[in-house]
Amino acid sequence: MRRPVAAAATLAVGVAMITACGSDESGTPDVPTVAPATAVEAPATSEPAGLTVPAPAGSRALASSGRTVAVVSPDGSRLLRFDAATMTAPPTPIQVPGLTALAADTDGGYLGVGPGSLVVVDAEGRARTTGIDTDEPTAVVRAASGEIVVGTADGRVLIYDAGSENGEFQKKHDLREFVRVDSLTAAPASAEGLDGQVVVLDRAQSSVTPIDPESGETGPALRAGNGATTSTVDRFGRILVANTRDGEILGFFGSPLVMRFRYPVADGPYAVDYDDTRNLLWVSTTGNNEVVAYDLADGEPTEMQRFASVVQPDTITVDDAGTVYVLSARDGKLQVVPPPGTPLGVTAVEPGR
Repeated sequence: MRRPVAAAATLAVGVAMITACGSDESGTPDVPTVAPATAVEAPATSEPAGLTVPAPAGSRALASSGRTVAVVSPDGSRLLRFDAATMTAPPTPIQVPGLTALAADTDGGYLGVGPGSLVVVDAEGRARTTGIDTDEPTAVVRAASGEIVVGTADGRVLIYDAGSENGEFQKKHDLREFVRVDSLTAAPASAEGLDGQVVVLDRAQSSVTPIDPESGETGPALRAGNGATTSTVDRFGRILVANTRDGEILGFFGSPLVMRFRYPVADGPYAVDYDDTRNLLWVSTTGNNEVVAYDLADGEPTEMQRFASVVQPDTITVDDAGTVYVLSARDGKLQVVPPPGTPLGVTAVEPGR
């Protein structure tokens, strides 16, 4: 087993803690902000590697769980679940109430949130819905301890218990310490010494902040460059962030969080996910319609693989088998690229290229 990335003196620079300075009448923290960064616009065409299957143009979310992959229809009313073993077959539609965000849940299930609704979909496709106290949910994740954590566009973090036998979820905490919540990651049970921490990425502050989902307490926030956009977590609990505006990927680890590396990535790094099977960080670069894999074992990312993606690769996910899925934000195509060893157009590169 690999150890968490060691801090590199030449990389862990410019780390600044962010402290709240009160709030205005709406409850929004009075803190320095930046214009939230967005994905770099992609070229109009590409020749994607692997297999592509149709998904509705404008599909708004992507996640993988177990041996399934799911996207949310453009209007949020259907979860389209693909069987990873038969990706060319039509997906199974599951009716849901207007989802705006999606995440993998345990045992092949999914979590989704939409205005006023939290949806738990089990491995058999049964959807269970409960009301939640927000009309602007932006992110959802299940903590290792079982709590469900929901982020909102107006900067709230709502923490619900694991759910009772009758399907109800009770709100435990309502935190109002952020300008906005754009991404949530939860340290897995395999991450040692982190006590299941959840980390909030706030694009308006370009910051990451740890939360204890059981107590609702927040730790010190760290600046994540000048334009952080997306984040993911690996099996060690490392938080891996795309700093799109500055052209970097950033790595954080620990309790309290510490920046462990920052590494330049050209062409607009945006979507990120981690392959826990092959220990690779996957990053989409929307400016050239590519997806790149990095090995993090030596403390500094080392490029291992890259492939041409669908147009505007704003969303990626990696399943337990190491297959990478890329959703086009422009034409709805869903790209499927399995690990090397299959003749589907993936190009491996030598380390350090």
